[in-house]
Amino acid sequence: MVWSQGQAQFTPGAKAEFARVADGWLVAYALANVCIVVTHEQSNLEAKARIKIPNVCQAFGVQYVDTFQMMRELGVRLG
Repeated sequence: MVWSQGQAQFTPGAKAEFARVADGWLVAYALANVCIVVTHEQSNLEAKARIKIPNVCQAFGVQYVDTFQMMRELGVRLG
């Protein structure tokens, strides 16, 4: 939460939403437990109105993938 509040690019609404939802906790858990975050969100370094999970992951060096990449890496086959 301290990191998000110190980011001047984000609107006060984006910071308030980030504090209210679980995204920060998810990244913190992944950082503390050396996990990979799975998200559909795409990194957007120009974002102002919403703090994206991949941006937070990048700030803290947490690895992240999207659902389809996770399924490929796990060898999941549908059909």
